[in-house]
Amino acid sequence: MTRPDPSRGAGDVAELLAILADPSTSYWLRDAIVTAFERDPFDAERDALALAGLLTRRLDAIVARHFGTR
Repeated sequence: MTRPDPSRGAGDVAELLAILADPSTSYWLRDAIVTAFERDPFDAERDALALAGLLTRRLDAIVARHFGTR
């Protein structure tokens, strides 16, 4: 697994490297970060936002089933 290259517009590299170095960071998130930085940044952001929306709706549905809605 390669680390994102700061010269490719990695943004806040210190935060990124801290996330990658943190032992509590899941392998899934590490892989997602690394592969996202290997992609076109516009495509990666669009896909990340789509995934975040799907995961939010899934969580909302689970919480609503478990706790009901007000």
